[in-house]
Amino acid sequence: MKALTSTKKRRRRTNKNVPAKGRLRDMADQLWSLAVREDWNHKCAVCGFTERLEAHHLIPRQWFSTRYDLRNGITLCARHHQFDPALSPHQNAAGWLQWLDQNHRSRADWYKTTIALGAYKKLLWTKNADYFCTIIRSLKEYVDESNYERIVGVRFSQWLLENVE
Repeated sequence: MKALTSTKKRRRRTNKNVPAKGRLRDMADQLWSLAVREDWNHKCAVCGFTERLEAHHLIPRQWFSTRYDLRNGITLCARHHQFDPALSPHQNAAGWLQWLDQNHRSRADWYKTTIALGAYKKLLWTKNADYFCTIIRSLKEYVDESNYERIVGVRFSQWLLENVE
């Protein structure tokens, strides 16, 4: 009788020092969120509230060409991010864009230009481990060292520093 063999594929890492691609994406997302909140001085852009802050993508995060661009982020309290019928980007897109245009003109202009040119659809790189390592390295300057090492880990942070292309 023939022994049953597993047909399940095993993923193989290319480098034991580099986490899996999904983990790298999560690290980049967390660093971007911290960097956006730091950029907005840890205050809601609408009301100035300093608790339960969330980083909002102006252009949805599914578009990787703008996903980690700090110009694509704005800090909002939970109320203004998700629940305010008049100003939430998730409840009232038209009202939100009008508010953004009136209160943060440069951010609104960047958004309109990026959308008009379709630049958000143009990712010039492959989303592999090297891509995410580059993103993680680039976001390091926007967050404090303790948060960076908490998210990335001391050993991987050291490896990133030693292995710059």
